[in-house]
Amino acid sequence: MKKNRQFNFLSFRLKVIVSLLALVFLMSSAQTISARSLQKAIPENASIKGFSLHSFADLQILMPDAGAGKNIILPLEKNDNGKTATQQLIKFFGSSSRGRAELSELAPETQYEKDLAAAFPDLRMFVINELLPVAIQKRFNRKLDFGGPNCFYTALSMTDGLDQSETRHVSLNEFKARLALLYTEIPGKTAQPGDVLLFNSSDHGAVFLGGDRVFHKKDLNKEYYFRMPRMLEVFFPDPGEWVPGPNYCGPYSRPHDTKVSKIQIFRRNKTPLATWNESIRNLPEYGIINLMKTSVMKTAPAWSLGKIMGYWSEILSEEMVRTFDSPLKAVNNGQQLMTELESIRDQIFISIEDGYFSSPYAKAKIIKEIWFYDNDYSRELVRITRDHYGLATSEEDMTRILAALKAIDGDPRGKSLLAIIRS
Repeated sequence: MKKNRQFNFLSFRLKVIVSLLALVFLMSSAQTISARSLQKAIPENASIKGFSLHSFADLQILMPDAGAGKNIILPLEKNDNGKTATQQLIKFFGSSSRGRAELSELAPETQYEKDLAAAFPDLRMFVINELLPVAIQKRFNRKLDFGGPNCFYTALSMTDGLDQSETRHVSLNEFKARLALLYTEIPGKTAQPGDVLLFNSSDHGAVFLGGDRVFHKKDLNKEYYFRMPRMLEVFFPDPGEWVPGPNYCGPYSRPHDTKVSKIQIFRRNKTPLATWNESIRNLPEYGIINLMKTSVMKTAPAWSLGKIMGYWSEILSEEMVRTFDSPLKAVNNGQQLMTELESIRDQIFISIEDGYFSSPYAKAKIIKEIWFYDNDYSRELVRITRDHYGLATSEEDMTRILAALKAIDGDPRGKSLLAIIRS
């Protein structure tokens, strides 16, 4: 009797286990079938003008080509409310997702979107942009109106490594200096959404979004859009992307088929962003460099840098890099300020080259035209530079120095602008 009771109990447990396994299997199958049905909403070989097909978390996604729109679209069957897909995407984007419970349906704006809706009237089109971090939503598939801001700027500005008010070039040295202070390298680990990725030690920077996706700007050229490629395809051209022609000449690097051989992961630590500025504000050179930085950020987007800061600022910034290098490296936090100066020098160079020297044949003539302007910027720069060296500046001194700088007339060979300012 006892043995029968034991047998019945074991038989009951076995049935329960089998039932549970069957239930798990059915639930898993249902999810798999749902994901597969979503994946087939649009035929894989379909050609859709303005869009390319991608996969996010096993979901079929329509990514707009470069410059073809701002909405990233999830196509679903008419009877699908998108809730399951939303949860899959939230999991895909991890901590970077805003975690909205529902996606909004597409209200076609561009002609590409209107054509898409007309081509697939039996599908529901959802926009997934709202699952992205706000800063990335504001930038995706947009481009800036001036050259200079690059991949390093993008990676920092999207992850609280650079103040949102600063839109400018970021040198590799500044990028690494900010990583060292504000981020922690995570060796041998898997990236988490929101991490900064550094490719091949120096080739490229991007923000990890989740799955196999990153957010980046390919290069400092104003023609490049902020995009979301696969992590191992950051050097590949995106659909619709501008590619420099064989005769292209300009201040920009020419993208090529770089291979991804190394990816370093950096995670934002708890150091406040303000710590960067607080650490350099009391350095003697700060006033000079900060004036040039604020002037660059004001004039570069307006394409007025050459007509306000003048070509002399490019020459002076290069001379300052050489002159300030040793004293700044010898003091605490000096290297951080030095890297900002390098970025400013590069932004001045890029803006002047881009705005004025598209043709190399007229360069000497144009340099003279934009060499120097007697304005508030030049007067303030002369004054604070002399203050840095402990020199008083009378109106007579100012008039004499500005006249000497202007007399160079675009030919600074053999001359030191700093020496003239200090005279």
